[in-house]
This record gives sequence, structure tokens and C-alpha cells, in this order.
Amino acid sequence: MRFVQPPEARRAAPAPRPNAPFNLAPFKLALFPLALFRLASFKLALFPLAPFNLALFPLALSPLSPTQATAQRAPLGAAPGTPAAIADSLVLRGDTSAALAVLESAVRTNFKDPASWYLLGLINWERGRKGRSATYIKDKTVIKALQVADSAMRIATQLAPDSARYWLSLSRFNLQSGYSTMRFSSQGQVGNALDAAEKTGDRLLLAEAADLTGMAMWRRYEASANRALTEDGQRIQLAQNNNWPRDKAYDYVTSFAKKIEPPTGTSDYTAALERFRQAVDADSTNQRYSRHLFMALAERKRWDELLDVGTRRARQFPLDFQARLARGLALHRLQRYADAKVAFDSALVLMDEEERERLVRFTRILRPRPTKASREAGGDSAQYAGLPEGQRRGLEEMYWYMNDPLTLTNENEYRLEFLARVVFADFRWTDDDLNLRGADSDRGDIYVRYGPPDTEMGIQGNATFQNATLTSGVTIVWAYKAGFTFFFDLTPGFGTARIAMNDRNTVEELKNAVPVTWTNMPTTALIDTIPVRIARFRAAGDSTDAVVVAGMPLDSLLRGLDVDRVPLDIDFRVFDQFVRVQGVESLQIALRPDSVSGPARRAWTRRLGPGINVVRVEALQADSRRAARAMARLMPFESGGFGMSDVLLGTRPVPRDATQAPRSWREVDMEPGTGDFARGSSVGLLWEAYDLAVRDGTSKYRVAISVERQEKGGAAGFGIRLFDGLGRAVGRAQQGRDTFTITFDRQAAAARTTVDYLSLDLAESPSGTYRLRVEVLDLATQRRTSRETQFRIR
Repeated sequence: MRFVQPPEARRAAPAPRPNAPFNLAPFKLALFPLALFRLASFKLALFPLAPFNLALFPLALSPLSPTQATAQRAPLGAAPGTPAAIADSLVLRGDTSAALAVLESAVRTNFKDPASWYLLGLINWERGRKGRSATYIKDKTVIKALQVADSAMRIATQLAPDSARYWLSLSRFNLQSGYSTMRFSSQGQVGNALDAAEKTGDRLLLAEAADLTGMAMWRRYEASANRALTEDGQRIQLAQNNNWPRDKAYDYVTSFAKKIEPPTGTSDYTAALERFRQAVDADSTNQRYSRHLFMALAERKRWDELLDVGTRRARQFPLDFQARLARGLALHRLQRYADAKVAFDSALVLMDEEERERLVRFTRILRPRPTKASREAGGDSAQYAGLPEGQRRGLEEMYWYMNDPLTLTNENEYRLEFLARVVFADFRWTDDDLNLRGADSDRGDIYVRYGPPDTEMGIQGNATFQNATLTSGVTIVWAYKAGFTFFFDLTPGFGTARIAMNDRNTVEELKNAVPVTWTNMPTTALIDTIPVRIARFRAAGDSTDAVVVAGMPLDSLLRGLDVDRVPLDIDFRVFDQFVRVQGVESLQIALRPDSVSGPARRAWTRRLGPGINVVRVEALQADSRRAARAMARLMPFESGGFGMSDVLLGTRPVPRDATQAPRSWREVDMEPGTGDFARGSSVGLLWEAYDLAVRDGTSKYRVAISVERQEKGGAAGFGIRLFDGLGRAVGRAQQGRDTFTITFDRQAAAARTTVDYLSLDLAESPSGTYRLRVEVLDLATQRRTSRETQFRIR
């Protein structure tokens, strides 16, 4: 990133005057200077114009019934039998060429026929629609059609300045241009439309004009909101070889740009909001107007007002899913998650399949490109798209189940957050004139993945182009506490911003590395971590016995609650790789907050099937909504052959029957622990070895136990002694400054399973974290197997 002074303004070469599409000379166009004002300003052979939506037209350019055709002719003000009415009927029959001939003849004969000029403009707008793009236009027929459309509609507005419909159409035509100057000109035109509509009292035209006026003010707000003052007129410039660390990007920006407080843009925002309210009041049936009102309220986090407006509209229009989405967004941001779930679910039911699929599209939070990690987890868009329908749905279900922050609640807060982000993005950045949905825009994509930015500011000047001046655009900066910073280029007159061109590869790499985060959720901030330890032992067939030990952080869950006894919900569940729950245990206990001094241990033993299994442990204090959780993914455990179990840690192990050797870990009494031990206590070890070789009816093997202190240095050495189940010291020890190793040989009667249990005396060991490794060597075959784990002395 570089910060540069704006270059000197360059003189623009004059553009050649375009040729007229048909002979307009007889009509004294000098009397109508606006008609070709914009056309003379640009080389139209390279005119970047955006496609338009025919649905915005007041006239039918496709076959309609006679009743519809009559209704559509009303805005023309053309009496039956006039050239405009005749041309309109020809258009309805699909004979556009004949209609154009009638209109061109009519305006030559009678220049002051606004209806004919207007319809001539609309037809040519439609003719140039498919070839109109945001890039260069090379097709001369398209260029001529657009020239005629612009000229004809401007002449119509000059001949009939009180026609709100004419001004609205001209404004929309210019809004679909790819140039800021033409889009800015639409602001004055829609203002004329509003004035005309207020004079005539036509509520539908008044609503449309008010909405378009509001959007013109909104585009001004986009460019002026959250401005930052820069030192000496500096701007952001992103070079192609950016090599600065991404987590420092925001520091670079704030070193020369300071956000203005209170945030700028308030006057434009307030004016736009007033117009959106006026549009909805004039025509409450129009979903676009209500969406713009939702947009303005959500932008300033006016959630209570948004909830009120959405609720009233949902009651007024029970089939309006957009109003229910607005309610869901507001309720979610107000942390009323159960109500938000109802609102979102009711909206999804009312949508058609295409709209519903677009809204909940799972690829919005997947990696854009394949990586090694995504191929292993099925987590990139390309791999997901190649899966059969059933597998795609299964992957989505597993993802949301695995990412449910709390199964103790009835709703998945993260999935609700996903829906809230998509809805906000659609409300906030949808551009109807450019046929762009908000969640599919660049800002919408980033918002859906990472949520609301923690800091947002606008800095004058375009970040992409080296020769850009300070007046050539705005750089919008989004910064997140997680260390992400994004730069968007906003062109004046447009409400759509793009990721800065030279930063797009970096952003794609970031989306591949961190495709989505949920850290903005208040629920996330309130969830503590439950330390959990799991030891696996072979069971019958291909199943596994798992001992799960969790340390419930009661102090963080109950601290400061001013009540005598507090209910605490605890939930333990296991589900398999197909997201099928294989075991659930839930209970509620009552505790005194003043009696809690630390974590409480709880243990479960469950038999697991083959394949991947997932264990979830949760605790929830419902009144304060404080929660804690742990989730562990257990990979398949070998079901046969030489090997060993995990090492279970706990208190001193004692065999249940002192007269015979235990045949299973279950025949040894030991209270399993989370691996956290008080200084001076003993650490019990319990494990099983499997399928040791048998010679002369016995198995002989060697055990090596090593303990390594992770915090190096400090006191020289540490003391550890090893005892068997009868309290006798065993093994030959080797002591180092930070390591301890002891080795001993064992002999056991022939069996598929051999059980070992020992105690480590840590009385002379300092506090800290230790790594434990247990290795078993089959002396008959020289095969080795081992397990590692950690424990802590406090």
C-alpha cells in the first residue's frame, strides 16, 4: 500500500459529436439544448451503459390483452387514433418496425407531439437494451438506438414538463448508464418528476418519484458517509505487489486518516429516509419502496423501528415474505433469537423455490477455490457444486449442526446470523437499475462471510488506479478486530462498490484461508470453553468405548449472580458422521453461586460406532445466557491388530479384584480427570495393549514412559517416581533438566487385551505443562506402538 498525493488534473480531449440516428435537423433542436447535452459529451462508440429492466416501462412492449393495453396507454396522454396510440397498438402486435415508422413520421409532421417522442424513446431504449453494457459498445445500431432514446425522451420532457412519467423514464434511462455524469443528471430529472407528481396528485407516480428521489440522495449518502480526514490530501493506493501484512493494513490507514465524529452523511441519509417513507405511504403495495425503507433503517441499526415497520407490513400483507425477513433481521439483532427463527422460517415458506435457494445458498460461506483442506472437508464451492443433491443437503445439515453454538437452545444462532447477514446485504446493496442483488455484490459477499465491520470509513480518491485524483472516487475501508481489512472502490453516482482491483487476489486468498467467521455474535462472546479429555478403548466388533471427561467452568457461568440457587443445564451428546445422534444425556442441577470456587468434573462413558464420531458437551445458565461448550471430533479407531488404547489420566488406579489381573480397563477403579492436577498429587495412568505376540503361553513387552516439561528453563530438573498398582516403585529412570524417562519390562498371560495401570508421583515437580508419552514394544516381534497426551500441574 502506498499513500500518494493526487496528480495534477489532466485536460480531457474533446469528444466528437455523434451522428444523428435519423434526420433531426428539421426540428430545430437548438431550441432543446438538453436533448443532446449528454450525447455530445462522450464518444458514444465507447459508451458504457448498463442493461435495463423492461418491467420499468410504463408502456407495453410485449403482447397484452386489450384491457391491459388500454390501461398501459394512459400515461401517454394520447387519444385514440393519434400516432402514439396507433404505434402502441403495433407494438402490442409485435410489429416494432412499423411502430417506429409511424412515430418517426409523426414527429416530423408534428414536432410538438410529446407522446410520440416519448414512445419513440421507449422503443429505441428497448432496441438498445441487449447491447447496452457497462463496458464499451461497438455495435453501431445499438449506439444509434440509445442516442435516439436519449434524445427523444429529453424532447418529450421539454414538451410536457408536467408529465411525471416522462421525467421518471428519462431518469431511469440515465440511471442505467455506466457514467457518473449521466447518473448524476438523473437526480435533477427525478426531482422534476416529483414536482410534477405532487401537482397532479397521482399517488402511484408520486410514490415512484419519491422513491427514486430517495435513492438519488442515498447515492450521495454512500459517497459522503463515514468520511475520514486525511493529512495533506493523501489517498490510499494499492499497488499490484502489496507485501505488507494484512493485519497491519488498518494501522497504515489510520496513520494518515482519522474518521470524522460524529459520522458524516447524516443530512443525505435523513433526506433519503424521508422520501422512502413518503413513497411507502403513497403506495404501500410496492415491495421495492418498502425494501428501501428497510435498507435505511437497518443501515443505522434502528432495529426497533425496523421491527415495528416490518411487523405492520406483515400484518397488512400476510404473503409479503420481505416484511418477514425484515422482522427476522431486526429480532436477531435485538438478540431475540427464538422470535427471529419464527420470522425467518415463515419468510422462507412464502418464497418460491428459486428465491429461497438464492437466499440460503450455502456456497456463500465456502472457500471460492479448492485447497487441500477443503478437499478433505468438502468445503469449497467447486467440490460442493459437483456433489449430488442429497450429498449437498447432507453437507449443509452437518455444517450447521456442527456449528450450532448451543444445542441446549432451540435455535441455531449461527445459521440465524447467516440469514440475517444475507437479508441485510440484500436490503443494503441491491441495485435494481443494475440488476444486482445485494448479497451477490462485493460488499455483500464480504458482509455475509465476516459480518458487520468493526470500523467503516470513506477516504477520498480511488484506491485502484495510480493516476486517480482525489475527486475521482471514494475508497471505502472496512476493518475487523480479527485482523481483516478490505478496500472498496466507489465511483460517484453509483451505489455499488467493488473490491479494489489490485487487492482482489489478496482477498481471494483470505476467503480461501478463512471462508467465514461468526465472531460478531454476542452469543459467541458469552460462550466459555469447557476443557475436555477423551480416551478410547477397543470394544466388541468394530466399536469403541470412549471415556469423556469435562471440567465445567462453574465460576464463569455463575459468578456474580445475586440469587440463592441457580439452575444449570448440562448436555452431553454423541453423533456420527451422518449427523445422527447416537446418545444424549441432559440434566439440570441447582447450585449456590457463592459456593462455587472452580471447575467441576463430569465424566461419561459411551460406546461409539465405526467411522468419525463427534462429541459435544455444553452447559447453559439460561437466565444470564452464559454458556460453555466443548466439541471434539474422534477419528476412526483401529479395531484389530497390534496396537494400544489412549492413555486415560486420573487418580491413583486400583484393581477391583486384587486376586487377579484385570482383563479390561473397566476392571480398574480410577476417577478420570481432565489432565489438570494440583501440585504434589499423583497422576494415574491407565491403558490397554492389544494383540501382543504369544510365546510359550505368555506375552513379553517393554514399556517406556517419558515426561517432558514444556516450559523450558527455570528450576534445574524435576522429581518423578513411578509406582505400580500395589504401590511399589518400578523401572529404571533417566533424568534430565527438563525430561524424565523410565523403562521396564513386563510379562502377561496370553490374551487379546493386556491392561496396565501405574501412578506418577509428581511431588517434587514444579507447576507447568508436561507432555507424556507411553510406548509399548512387543519383545517377540519388535513392533512398537505409542500414545501421547499432555497434563498440567497447577
